[in-house]
Amino acid sequence: MSSLGGLLDVRPLRTSAAFRRLWISTSCSTLGHQLAVIAVLVQVWDLTDSSVAVGALGLAQAVPMVVFGLVGGALADVVDRRRLVLATTVGQVFVAAAMAAQALAGVDSFGLVLALVATQCAFAGLGAAARRTLMVALLPDTQLSAGLALSNLSFQVAMLVGPALGGVVTGVWGPGICYAADAGSLVIDAYGVLRLPTVRPSSTRERPGPKAIGRDD
Repeated sequence: MSSLGGLLDVRPLRTSAAFRRLWISTSCSTLGHQLAVIAVLVQVWDLTDSSVAVGALGLAQAVPMVVFGLVGGALADVVDRRRLVLATTVGQVFVAAAMAAQALAGVDSFGLVLALVATQCAFAGLGAAARRTLMVALLPDTQLSAGLALSNLSFQVAMLVGPALGGVVTGVWGPGICYAADAGSLVIDAYGVLRLPTVRPSSTRERPGPKAIGRDD
């Protein structure tokens, strides 16, 4: 076993260039997302001085993730999953860029921020199911547990470092810089996905639609 300090199996990073690109690009976008999470909380509070508005922000994030997550799960069964993830990531890039633009321009519109957050979460939800299958397609069965451990490690590091870094950046330079960093990290993510091989759907028996979404296999 190839390991880091005898504790972590890093074979997937050493043996699979595709997984390595995916891991690096996803790690970057996860960190960038954490910066944006802090920035949008600060911006909404500054705009409204209202805990109700902050709660509405939570709904704007959760509802599109759930609804479009169901649609994305059905799509992942019938389309090239790499292309689906790429398309939804590119969508998130444009929304993150719009978030940066409105913050840097001082638009000061809570409604606009809410709409952009909901749109970005809709794109994320649409690609979430397909994204979760990429690692399985890239690694042999013997390395899947190691790949999952590496992915979990990068996620936990981003969750620890991201909010603290986001607080510092927002406090010094403002939310717009955090949004710009998020957009940049998503560009890296999109490039990483673009370089992956095609990931065909596991089943083409059914077109996506209401029946596919509500089906209980």
